[in-house]
Amino acid sequence: MKHLFISIFLLLSYLNFGAVSFLSAEPSDTKKRTESKRKEKKKNREPREAKKDENVSFIQVEGLPPKGNSPQIEPNKMFRMSVDQIKSASLWVDRTVGGGLVKNGIKPNKQTDDFVFVRRVYLDVAGRIPTDVEARDFLNDKDPEKRRKLIDQLLISDGYRSHLFNWMADLLRHRGKLRRSSFNHYERWLKDQIAQNTPWNDMVYAMLTAEGTLASSGPTGYLLRDPGMPLDNLSNTLNIFLSANVSCAQCHDHPLADWTQREFYELAAFFGATDVSDRDPRKVGNKLKLPDGSISKQDVASAVAQNLARVHTTSAQTLKFPDDYAYSDVEPGSPVDPLLFIWGDEELTVEVDQTDPAKLRENFAEWLTHKKNPRFAIAIANRLWKRFFGLGVQEPLEDLDDLTKASNPELLQLLGKVMVAADFDLREFQRVILNSKAYQAVSSITPSSGDAEDYLFPGPVLRRMSAEQAWDSILALVLGASLDDYKVDRSNRVTRYDFPYEQMSPDEVREKVLLMKKNGYLKSNQRIVEADFVDGKRPVKMNDYFLLRASEHSQPAPENHFLRMFGQSSRDLVNDSSAEGSIPQALMLMNGGVQRLLYDKEARLSKMLKRSGDFKSAVQFLFLSFFCRPPT
Repeated sequence: MKHLFISIFLLLSYLNFGAVSFLSAEPSDTKKRTESKRKEKKKNREPREAKKDENVSFIQVEGLPPKGNSPQIEPNKMFRMSVDQIKSASLWVDRTVGGGLVKNGIKPNKQTDDFVFVRRVYLDVAGRIPTDVEARDFLNDKDPEKRRKLIDQLLISDGYRSHLFNWMADLLRHRGKLRRSSFNHYERWLKDQIAQNTPWNDMVYAMLTAEGTLASSGPTGYLLRDPGMPLDNLSNTLNIFLSANVSCAQCHDHPLADWTQREFYELAAFFGATDVSDRDPRKVGNKLKLPDGSISKQDVASAVAQNLARVHTTSAQTLKFPDDYAYSDVEPGSPVDPLLFIWGDEELTVEVDQTDPAKLRENFAEWLTHKKNPRFAIAIANRLWKRFFGLGVQEPLEDLDDLTKASNPELLQLLGKVMVAADFDLREFQRVILNSKAYQAVSSITPSSGDAEDYLFPGPVLRRMSAEQAWDSILALVLGASLDDYKVDRSNRVTRYDFPYEQMSPDEVREKVLLMKKNGYLKSNQRIVEADFVDGKRPVKMNDYFLLRASEHSQPAPENHFLRMFGQSSRDLVNDSSAEGSIPQALMLMNGGVQRLLYDKEARLSKMLKRSGDFKSAVQFLFLSFFCRPPT
C-alpha cells in the first residue's frame, strides 16, 4: 500500500506542474537589408572619439539609488538594498505590468494563496519543493511579512546557489569534460562567483578578458569552450550576453536582423590577437616519454593536458575578411580594423587602442558590459524574467534587435533600468521580481506558440519542472533539508597540474611528471576521488544513485541518468534544455530507480510514512510533502 501511494503521488506531482510544451517563438519578420542601408551605414562610419565617462544616466526608479549612493548594508544582513527600496522597485514593476494589461483590456490574475506560493518560490529560487517541515513552518507563520522574509531567506541559501548554477551552466554551455580538457576549475570559479554574489558585469568581463590555462585560471573556461573557432565563439557571446541573433552574419549580411557581415568581422577583430587553443597532449607525450618506460606517453599527456588548453594574447591582430567576401565596401582578404557597434543614439563610447593588441579584448569587454550598453542590461533582465514567468517580455530571447517588438516595451526598458540601478547584482534584481504582485499572481495557461510573443503577464505561465528541479525535489523527499550538506569540488583534478610548462625545458617537464607520478596524480585513485567531497562528507548512495544535487553531478549528467531523461541540456547549444513530457518519463517515475529511492527504508519519506500511524495522517503527510497543501 505504501508503494502504491508513492507511485500515485509521484505521477500526480509530475502532472501537477503542467505537462505543456516549451514555447519557442519565431524570429522577427524584418526586411532584408538594402544596398542603400549599407551605404548609409558606410557614410556614418566616422572616427569615434572617446568621451569622458560620466555618471550612468537612467530613469530613476523610486527607491533605487544612483551609483555612488548605495545604501549601507544593514547589520547582519546580506543584502545591499533595503526592504523599502525593494518594495518601491517592485511597485514600479507592477505598475508597468498593470499599464500593459489595462491598455489591452486584460485583468490581472488574483494573488496566489500560501500553498501555491511556498511551492512556487522554493522551486524557482531553491530549485526544489520545500520539505514538509519547511512548508508547515511557512503555512503556520502569522507574520504579514512572511513572504518577503522567505524570499530573502531563500536567496542566501545553498539551494539558491545550486539552482542558479544550473541555470547559468545551461546558458554558458558548460561541460565538465570537453575533448581532452577538464573544465572543473572553471566550474569551481562559476560557483564561487555565485556564492560571492559577484555582479554580472564583473563576471562577464572576467570571462572575456581571462588569460592563462585551464589549470591556472578558472575563467579561461569560457573562451576555451570554443577553441580555434573565434567566429563561432563571438556569435555565442553576442547571443548569450546581448541576445543578438548574429549567426547568419558570419557568412553574409543578416537577412532578418540589422547586422552586416562587415560589422560582425569588425567585432570579431577584437579577438584577432587572442590565441585560444587546446593542443594535443599526446604529441607532447611522444616527444618527452623515456625509452626505459619510467615516463610513458600517457604520463606526460596526463600531466600537461590542462596546461596546453590556454588563452594567450599574441603580438598582432591577424583577422582578415574572407576571400569570398561578396560586398563592395571592403576588399576580400583585407585586414579587419576593430570597430565597436553602436545602437541608435546611445552615448556609449569606448576608446579603442589598435596599436596595442593586448588591449583589444579589454576594449570589447568594456563595451559589452558597459552600463550604457542598453542591450547588456536588458538581455540578462529579460532572461531572468523568463526564469520566473515562463516567458520573456520579448521572445525569442535570442532576438532583441528591435526592442519595440516586446509584448510590453515599457516593461522591458524598466527591467533594464532596474538591472543597471542594482549595479548588475542578480540577487537584488531577483528580489525585486519575486516581491512583485505580478510574480505572486496565479498562473495562466501557457499561450500557444503564436500568442507567446504578445503575452502581457497577468501572472506567470504554467510550466513543468526542469530536470534539475524534479531531481532535486526527489532528493528533498529522500534526504530532507540535508540534501544541501553534500557538495563536490573537482577543481583539484585540474589545479594540481598547474605548472609553468611553457617556460620549462624538456628535462624540467620530465622531472615534474615523475614527481606527479610518485604522488599518484596521474591516475584516478580512491584518495583523489575522496578529495572531491567538500568537508569530507561523502554523499549518500542509494539504489545505485549518488544522492547529490544536480549542480554537484558531472556536467552534464551521463546520458542514462534521470536528469538527462527529463531534459537536462547536452550543453551543445545555448539554453538547450527540454521541458517536453514523455511516456518514458512517466514510466520511470512509476517503475524506475527513482521510485525505489523513495521506497528505501532509509529514505525520509518512507520513515515518516511509517511513523504516520493511520491512513488519514499518511495522506495528509503525502499531500504536504508533494503539493504543500492539505488533501481536498
